[in-house]
Amino acid sequence: MTRPPRRVSLLVIPAIVALAASGALTEHAASGQVVPLTDGAHPRVTNRCPVDTLPLRPVDLPALRHFALRLALHGVHKLGSRSIDYRDARARASFPTFYTGYVRIACPKRLVQRVIDRTADVLVRYRRVNWSASLSFSIFLISRTPHGLVGWAQMH
Repeated sequence: MTRPPRRVSLLVIPAIVALAASGALTEHAASGQVVPLTDGAHPRVTNRCPVDTLPLRPVDLPALRHFALRLALHGVHKLGSRSIDYRDARARASFPTFYTGYVRIACPKRLVQRVIDRTADVLVRYRRVNWSASLSFSIFLISRTPHGLVGWAQMH
């Protein structure tokens, strides 16, 4: 195996370090730790108030919907003998959040209004689940942070 020219190595290594430092190669796990974005890394609901939220913009709505669909795949998979079919799920996102009471309980007082303004409600409907009203949808509270999107609560 031949080594690449030294000039190429000197250009590639700083680019990889810059991507890793910017958070482009990572995402938040449920533990709050940063994990690499690989096929094995799945988004999880953190159950923690995000303290470093960034403003949401209308252009973020498609990414919020896609992120919620990825979060939804890690919910309940079976209830008794019935399994939940997540195929054809649809997501709808809106912000600011409707769940202001929950935010007031979950977040520090000084951050409440900022988190309310910067959190989206994303409703995911499971169209193939027609045997249980409560299991036919999930609602996620999702915020944008400097490290990317974070799902920090799931409502039922």
